[in-house]
Amino acid sequence: MRLIFSLAKESVATRYYSISRKASNPSTIKLQRLIEEYSQYSPSPISLRQFIDFAEKSGDEKRSYLFLRQELPTRLANMVKEMIRLPDSLLMMPSTKLVTSWYEASFEEVITFQKEKTDHKSLGRFLDTMDVIIRRHRNVVETMAHGIMEWREEYNTSPHLVEKYREKIQYFLDRFYTSRIGIRILINQHVLLFGNNQRTGHNYGAIDPHCDVALVVEDAYEDAKNLCEKYYLSSPDININVFNSVENSKEVDIIYVPSHLHHLCFELFKNAMRASMESSTDPMGDVSPITVTVTKGKTDCCIRISDRGGGASRQVSQRWFEYLYSTAPPPPKQGEEIRVAPLAGYGYGLPLSRLYARYLGGDLYLQSLEGHGTDAFIYLKVGRFINDFCNFYVVVFFSLVSEKINLDQI
Repeated sequence: MRLIFSLAKESVATRYYSISRKASNPSTIKLQRLIEEYSQYSPSPISLRQFIDFAEKSGDEKRSYLFLRQELPTRLANMVKEMIRLPDSLLMMPSTKLVTSWYEASFEEVITFQKEKTDHKSLGRFLDTMDVIIRRHRNVVETMAHGIMEWREEYNTSPHLVEKYREKIQYFLDRFYTSRIGIRILINQHVLLFGNNQRTGHNYGAIDPHCDVALVVEDAYEDAKNLCEKYYLSSPDININVFNSVENSKEVDIIYVPSHLHHLCFELFKNAMRASMESSTDPMGDVSPITVTVTKGKTDCCIRISDRGGGASRQVSQRWFEYLYSTAPPPPKQGEEIRVAPLAGYGYGLPLSRLYARYLGGDLYLQSLEGHGTDAFIYLKVGRFINDFCNFYVVVFFSLVSEKINLDQI
């Protein structure tokens, strides 16, 4: 459905294209008009139940193709319109320019299928294009983080400028990465259902209708443990307790995307292990274990991850979900030995994890006891509530609102 928006000012709209193209180039003008057009459409909210029903009852590649060739340009255009409202100084950073060029290229590639026939050849080309887009955008999070770091280093003599934009950057990145999560789910579902490397078993694409929560938690712990032992030569043990108040079972299974849950738990384990190891008086000996409690009720599945890593003050813990804040060492520069996890030092682990939880109707909370430890609570929706999952987190560009938050006008 077309929404009625007021178009952005020409001077603002052309800022994006001036980064990597000449604004007077005919292809650039055409692309600009297409992005303006598609940014006025509203992305379609989709629930996990709809994904499963499609894969289970239909699984028609043509239907998926027809939907995505309209939906993906709409979502990509909305992302581009959000990006051009960043400060010029940030848009001109090398890494930010690179991310912008990726989304420009992906929009151009997908839009070419608008007038294509729905035949076997087009379906194959579309599938190949989805693979290319996945590979192209694989490092968007890290590259965008580098763009923010480059911007901060460029203006390190003007900390008031960084602080001035802090809340607006937080707002933008939340919307940007939420959009990215939605686009990745759509593309991954199509590739996993119809690609050459189709998943086997009971999964419907990336979605597991019987996701064993405790098993995913254990896998995430093992991955974080391996990383911790490489860095500290040791790691905390884990104690897992499972309580299911709904079914007569010692297991907890829900409809979920295992890769999302793994990402959530891995980031939390990584933080808990680092705190535990660095607060221990004998890191090679007695380190307090991490305790995990998994519960399932009628509306929520909850995962509590508790460590005794010393905790933090309220002043510090209140900043844990900020993108521009991190207590970890700075990430390694190109050519340096990598001894830390991806995103460590960027300050993106926790805010991104919360976005993953919220995108599918859940949430992430942290409660820290200074001098003792920290409890992390992951909430995931279960049962009939999965029908509402993605409806609340479809990011739409709204020029009237965005005009008010134009960072260059603050």
